Amino acid sequence: MRLIACLTLASLPALAHATEPPAAPAAAALLQSVASEHRGAAFTTTTKDTLSLAQIAATAEQMNGKTVRVDATVTSVCKKKGCWMGVKDAQGTVARVTFKDYAFFMPLDCEGRAATLEGVVETKRLDPKERAHLAEDAKRPVAEIPEVELRIVATGVELAGR
Repeated sequence: MRLIACLTLASLPALAHATEPPAAPAAAALLQSVASEHRGAAFTTTTKDTLSLAQIAATAEQMNGKTVRVDATVTSVCKKKGCWMGVKDAQGTVARVTFKDYAFFMPLDCEGRAATLEGVVETKRLDPKERAHLAEDAKRPVAEIPEVELRIVATGVELAGR
């Protein structure tokens, strides 16, 4: 009887491990790859309010200071801490997105992801020093940084899954 009890006690750790579900790093990675992520405040606009960057750029003076919702693709992101990103819409119109009150940042690896963002429209003439700073952050030539840029100061951003 003692022999049976010893064998039973000795096999308990092995049985415990056999009944645990297997670790699922692949499943977790898959979920992470398809899940979208929201940063910042919840949107106050609806999908029917969505404008293209081209529509905004065509009427930039009238849109200045207005809250908009935009669908675009992330083309660049600050490589130091994700404190701004460049976006482009389907028509090829570009804008730089900053984040209201520095309240949130984007992942440093979000280039190429689809994004829906909500924020306030601004236009800004960039001086040479600011253009050089942005080029350095983006690791791109200064010539790729426009002298006058369309900006959106985002209050919220939804990044599509990878």
